[in-house]
Amino acid sequence: MEQYVVFKSHDQFFALPVLLVTRVVETDQFISLPDVPDFVLGVFEYQKHMIPIIDLRRKLFAEFTPTTDATKVILCDWQGQHLGLFIENIVGINYLEETNYEEELSQADLKRGYIGKFLKFKDQVVISLKLDYLFDNNQSQSLSDSVAELEKVEEDADDTPTTTD
Repeated sequence: MEQYVVFKSHDQFFALPVLLVTRVVETDQFISLPDVPDFVLGVFEYQKHMIPIIDLRRKLFAEFTPTTDATKVILCDWQGQHLGLFIENIVGINYLEETNYEEELSQADLKRGYIGKFLKFKDQVVISLKLDYLFDNNQSQSLSDSVAELEKVEEDADDTPTTTD
């Protein structure tokens, strides 16, 4: 059994392997980016990096996540950089039992690339996310380009000499 961060979005249980999660933060203050898909809430500055924040509920279910005291951002590793998932509620960190449900979905042609495994948590079914397949190639490239552009602007601003009288 592997250890996972279990969370909820749209009343569905999801999980990410603990090894992919950098940190969980409480914030809803993001820097907006122009010309990005509406599921990208913006970026969050963390340890001198600009991390894109994705509203998971918006991405998967076409509804924005309402901001409450329970909403969190899960910072995780994605394609060699960081990514934040804005989610409704952290359930906990647990060892979860694997199922073979994804085989049945594959046979019915219903399995999506972002679904890694179906896991059991108490009496609930939990979807383990595969972040590499959460976005199509165009979305992934657009997101990476937007963050790189913003980081370049930030670096240029840091390199600008200041003058004093």
